[in-house]
Amino acid sequence: MKQNRFSLTSAILSSLAALLVLTWLLLSFISFTTAENDLLAQKNEEGRLLLASIIHVFPEQIESVAHDSRVSHLIALLAREPSFAGLVIVDAKGTPLVSVGDATGTDAKILHVINSRKEDHAFSVDGTTLHRYAPVLAKAGIAGAARLSLDLGSERARLKKSRHLFLAYFLLDFLLLLGLGYFLLNRLVVAPFRNLLHATERVTAGDYLSLVHVPGCREIAEMAEAFNLMVLALQAKRHELDEHVQSLERTNRELQEAREESLRSEKMASVGLLAAGMAHEVGTPLSAIIGFAGMMRDDLTDDPEKADSLRRIENAAYRIDRIVRSLLDYARPSQSERLPTNPADMVHEVLDLLNAQGALKNVSVTFQREENLPAVIVDRHELQQVLINLLLNARDAMQEEGSVTIRVSSAEEQKLTLRQRNAASLSIMGRRRDDFNSAFHSPLPAATVMKYWVVISVSDTGSGIPAEHLGKIFDPFFTTKEPGQGTGLGLSLSARIVDSFGGRIIAESSPGTGATFTILLPADEEHTASTEEANG
Repeated sequence: MKQNRFSLTSAILSSLAALLVLTWLLLSFISFTTAENDLLAQKNEEGRLLLASIIHVFPEQIESVAHDSRVSHLIALLAREPSFAGLVIVDAKGTPLVSVGDATGTDAKILHVINSRKEDHAFSVDGTTLHRYAPVLAKAGIAGAARLSLDLGSERARLKKSRHLFLAYFLLDFLLLLGLGYFLLNRLVVAPFRNLLHATERVTAGDYLSLVHVPGCREIAEMAEAFNLMVLALQAKRHELDEHVQSLERTNRELQEAREESLRSEKMASVGLLAAGMAHEVGTPLSAIIGFAGMMRDDLTDDPEKADSLRRIENAAYRIDRIVRSLLDYARPSQSERLPTNPADMVHEVLDLLNAQGALKNVSVTFQREENLPAVIVDRHELQQVLINLLLNARDAMQEEGSVTIRVSSAEEQKLTLRQRNAASLSIMGRRRDDFNSAFHSPLPAATVMKYWVVISVSDTGSGIPAEHLGKIFDPFFTTKEPGQGTGLGLSLSARIVDSFGGRIIAESSPGTGATFTILLPADEEHTASTEEANG
């Protein structure tokens, strides 16, 4: 059975009428209170000024005030004012000296004014009279006090008249608003709601909106009931669809994670097998080369040139041994020996090594270094391997012709920037620990707390790295070189080494303008602190 309800028009008009009445009551209370306070404050100020004017003409001896012609004349003029209700003048002991129109005499307030020597005011119990008090001061101290009484009848009459006028305006506005509201509600609200009610009944099996709960008026309740039937049907279908979508997304995510883990495991297994094979096959002859080279170098101490060549052979063999061991470390990382190292000196050593081998004979190399560089805590051989990989990659990218620029500098974390950061064609790829495919930009993550960094950048003038390859260059076995020219492990090993130093490696490339590889290494804090103190 349908519940009897008020119509929408009646409910809204009733609510509007109640709101208007409440609003009028609130506004009238605020307005009348404010107006009353303003009038009383104005009257109080008027009384203060009048009383001050009277006291100003008092004689030095207040006892003779009753016989002073100026005071008598001023009081006579004041008594003609309609608001004048009385004046009392007393001496320092409270004895009345003058009393005009006020038979009250001395009261407690006027004695308080004599003792405190401060002005004061008070209203009568019925609120029709204002009493203004002021002390009469002399050179010797307090001489007495005066009380001026003013009638508030005219102010009360003005307030009453304002109330009547305000009520008349309210009644007129109230009737106009109710009439206009009735017309607008029927035309703009009730009729559209009824049309919407019939429309929702026709589209219950199609469109959907939010579920609503609308108590109250008959029209809105009927519309809400039909509307909710439609939404409930849609919600059931949508819930079923959401479950299918979530299931598919979960399955796809699990497949993607499984695929990435499988690829990573396969690459790591391949590296491990390759490293184990190389260690077995290369280790024995390599040990013989190192041993015989050392013996020959000891026998040729009188021939410095040949001894130096044998030393280079021995160092190169040791480097091969370290490369083989680094492959093992890639799949099974081991603890390396890390010491404070000057990064600029390290670059010099690598350049001397490569130039002695003729690896950079057709390449123009420019080395720029900053003075007073802080040290870095690294394994010298591992950092040497990273620099050699980057320089040889730069040479290969230019087909052994072009120029390579190496820069070594230091920077505070908040000032780290990448070259051509604002260039629209610039592509950037970063590599950090446990991050094989994520690009990132400086500044460094908040979790990495370092103040100073050493920046080593290697830039070439080659053709650059295609954007589709940039995201894979740090993956193991990814290479764009011809078969037999590279294994795809150089940058992957370099990234693993830089990660172990607590740093990062960043690749930047724009088509046709070459590539830049930037190594960021945390500076040795002790060395940095001592350098700052020395400079300070």
